[in-house]
Amino acid sequence: MKNYDVIVVGGGLAGAATAYHLSLLGYKVALLEQGNIASGASGRNGGQVLQCEGKDKDPDVLLGRLKYTKRNVKLLKEYEKELEMDFQFRQVGSLDLVTSEEEFEEVKEIYQIQTKIKDDEVILLDDDEFHKEFPHFADFIIGARFRWSDGNIFSLNLVNGLVNGSKKHGAEVFTWHTVDKVVMESGKVKGVEAKGLRFASDRVVLATSFWTKDILPGFGLKIFPHRPVCCISEPYPEIRGPAFEVVMGDDITWGATQFQGGHLLVGGGAGRPRALEEQHDYVLDWADTVRSAAALAKIFPKLGEVSIIRCWTGTVGFTIDGFPLVGKSSFGEGLYIIGGFPAGMGLIPYTAKLLADLIANREMEVDLEPYDPDRFNDVRIELPERYNYAILEDYLGRL
Repeated sequence: MKNYDVIVVGGGLAGAATAYHLSLLGYKVALLEQGNIASGASGRNGGQVLQCEGKDKDPDVLLGRLKYTKRNVKLLKEYEKELEMDFQFRQVGSLDLVTSEEEFEEVKEIYQIQTKIKDDEVILLDDDEFHKEFPHFADFIIGARFRWSDGNIFSLNLVNGLVNGSKKHGAEVFTWHTVDKVVMESGKVKGVEAKGLRFASDRVVLATSFWTKDILPGFGLKIFPHRPVCCISEPYPEIRGPAFEVVMGDDITWGATQFQGGHLLVGGGAGRPRALEEQHDYVLDWADTVRSAAALAKIFPKLGEVSIIRCWTGTVGFTIDGFPLVGKSSFGEGLYIIGGFPAGMGLIPYTAKLLADLIANREMEVDLEPYDPDRFNDVRIELPERYNYAILEDYLGRL
């Protein structure tokens, strides 16, 4: 049995970033992952770095999120210097695309709120302004809210860069080690068990998203899964177009537009409703592939013929209020949780750094109180029997 200062469970971005920052602080860290590093959502997403995702109109909520996301962007720039891995962080901006006059008025209202709170990185574009700036987009898009400081990254490289950085500072990484349970004695964490092996520590971080309920009895369904689909094109000459989100009918489609190599990515979409256990199915239906390719053609009709070279799916985690769970857990002394990020690239690295500071009893720039993992302890969640993104958003009342 090996002993560690901290055990981190989960080899996605949340676990990798937490392990990295703990190892920088001199802690002896073990990182355990049930598959390969970044084999889940962190290696399958669109890589969008969004600072104000969604349609929040509460000034306090907007300001609260920006406290973390602005620092997150700064941290990503520091990673570019620290990590020996090019994760292609491109600050090409982000677009909240508009397809109706009613939607434009809503986006305009949000923009005016952002202006009042002195969020000076956002620009409102009407129909003419938008198509002058972004001529490749379809004519049915009649405007947008544009944030110039957002962008996209190649998340697979970011996660592996953080893991490699952790190793350089002494962390030990165990892939294909499924953690079966957190070992507790008298309400205190004593380690974890994985594949019949015991790893000892009085501090454990669960960066396990919706699988947390399988490791921690009584945790329940506080983080629930959704299965989006992505497709990527052959390389195309560089176009003007940042990360975006657009609602088309009852479908939500998002895309990181274009990576450094010229590939265009589009993904998301409602897809067919699936049961909870089907949200983890990584086998694509042909209908999923056709839907994603059709979305790319509809959003960028002026590109001409572009071949789709790959499609895939993954599973992302949501919470009731759209905010992650990060911090100390009351399920055991020495237990910490980080998970439930619907747009994690814009938030995970910095909150993982804060969590490492919390574990180390260091002074924190910003507290983690809004993301308290215990805030849903008395809430019972019953999801629709079958759901997709649109049904889930409607159910949560956040569309």
